[in-house]
Amino acid sequence: MLETVLAVLCITFVFLVLFNLSHMLMGKILVEHAAMRVARARAVGFNDFMCLKTARVAVIPVAGKRLWPTDEDFSAGKEYARVRTYLESPDAPRANGLLDYENWRTMTVDPGDGGQSVVTLKTGWFKLEGKAGIEDGASYYMEIGQ
Repeated sequence: MLETVLAVLCITFVFLVLFNLSHMLMGKILVEHAAMRVARARAVGFNDFMCLKTARVAVIPVAGKRLWPTDEDFSAGKEYARVRTYLESPDAPRANGLLDYENWRTMTVDPGDGGQSVVTLKTGWFKLEGKAGIEDGASYYMEIGQ
């Protein structure tokens, strides 16, 4: 019986470690995706607030507990419908009145100035960072400054 208890404890520990590792890997992938979306948003001329909203929407799956709206029966379809309205919101108070998540408060976004964008998100025990950039391809096809 003692061997069974030890084996179950070991297997449970390994399962929990793998579960946390997979959660961390998914978060890393989503934060890198958010950084790429921010780099693209900056490249097409969006301002800092729009870049922040774009990054926040990209990390919704690892954003933690939804703080607003607090409805128990708030389904995924309703949440999907609010994302478009959230992205269209002109300022922070209106945006936070539409959607708000726990880990959005720990998120920092540095859109950069045409170079590399950096998104940092703290979730639980670990801090995730994603970096992305978009190359300036115009110089390959256009003669600038002549």
